Amino acid sequence: MPAPAQPGAPPAPSPPRAAALAVAPRHAVWLAEDGAATRLSLEAAARRVTEAGRPPYVCHARAVAGRLGLRDFAALDLLELFAFARPARLALPTARGLARALGLPLPGGTEAEAETLPAAAARLLAALAAPGLVDACAAAAVAQAMARAGWLWGEAVLAALAAGGRTAPGADPAAGALAVWTRLAEWQETAPPGAPGQEPVAPAEARRRLATLLGEDAEPRPEQADFASAACAAFDPTEAAGAPRVVLAEAGTGVGKTLGYVAPASVWAERNDGVVWLSTFTRNLQRQIDRELDRLYPDAKAKAERVVLRKGRENYLCLLNLEEAAHRAALVPGERIALGLMARWAAATRDGDMTGGDFPAWLADLLGFARTFGLADRRGECIYGACAHYRRCFIEKSQRKARRADMVIANHALVMVQAVRAAFASGDEHGGPLRYVFDEGHHLFDAADGAFAARLTGAETRELRRWLLGPESAGRRAPGRARGLHGRI
Repeated sequence: MPAPAQPGAPPAPSPPRAAALAVAPRHAVWLAEDGAATRLSLEAAARRVTEAGRPPYVCHARAVAGRLGLRDFAALDLLELFAFARPARLALPTARGLARALGLPLPGGTEAEAETLPAAAARLLAALAAPGLVDACAAAAVAQAMARAGWLWGEAVLAALAAGGRTAPGADPAAGALAVWTRLAEWQETAPPGAPGQEPVAPAEARRRLATLLGEDAEPRPEQADFASAACAAFDPTEAAGAPRVVLAEAGTGVGKTLGYVAPASVWAERNDGVVWLSTFTRNLQRQIDRELDRLYPDAKAKAERVVLRKGRENYLCLLNLEEAAHRAALVPGERIALGLMARWAAATRDGDMTGGDFPAWLADLLGFARTFGLADRRGECIYGACAHYRRCFIEKSQRKARRADMVIANHALVMVQAVRAAFASGDEHGGPLRYVFDEGHHLFDAADGAFAARLTGAETRELRRWLLGPESAGRRAPGRARGLHGRI
């Protein structure tokens, strides 16, 4: 039985009355509003969807439509509600994944998956009504803008927010609601950090840190401890200028190389108040290292201050592109639904990274490429300090946080570019970080070719001219990103 409501507590919001549809590879289950479950063929389920009077609950509407052979259909997609209620939180795009993320019983079959969907809706709406919701007023404004654009969850979400005492303004709030860039904190320029210390790391210290990271129940792996001990030599002070300490280490699969070098690197960073750059060749390894560092920084807030994930500009949400998309949405109200979900994510994200981290990859499938990954600076069109959002830019924030972090996880190409820029800016070769770990080091030469070589075709040259000057037609005024660099500035 549900727990009795506390005196004065808002009533628990009720999810919309609707059937639920769960689809398996060869069949589907239709859970009626009265709780009666019917097993259907995929063809029969497609007919039931098109004949139903109300949109059903589903998980990942596009995937469900594909299995049913439908182009599209109206549905209460739980992934949309999850993205709104829990922005910048990850969950697998399945009923089982939602259940795991929300602390619900894991479904054991298609019928149980259908039962999970309304339960997940109730759990998410209750979270919106609960006290302590972060950015509650902005959430209400975004929800109202999305509801007026026809979002099927709009009425239920607004009711849940109202139950928690949050209401949106009466006037059409679309322009202000989507302007998430006005609510982001600005970065502040600080004095450059001082030179780090030069205290070495003893092998015994690295082994103790490794044991702490692994925990008491870890399987003994002597090779991993030996690897950590050997890596300590790279953190010894240099004996002469221009003669760095270099360790070339190789170990077989399964040894645990990541924690093997994280152990001495973390000890050195703490002791010397310096930063260690961990460089990889692939994004997958970046994500793996980031997950491994959860062992070192179990508190998410502390980790956000001490660990920075750096990537190229094409991986981050561009606030200027988001603003221009929001202005276009005033003419196309349906766009507000997608941009509302992006605004919710942008307000909650750790660092604005859309190719990993806290951006759900399935959100791009739901909303489309142009409304998600297409909002990144994928064509080198950043205008840097001329941008109105420069002091709130995710990339600029990441660069400044990296100067004072303990660990920076980056890729080979970015590390080399940053090293060159630091050398030019400071006038000597020690302007940047002094300790690096190159994982996947055998790809360094390929990364250098990719970073410093260029091939420009005729089509790319034409695109470059359009980017600089704008449309070819004289007197034509193009909107947004098509108007040319001069016009954009």
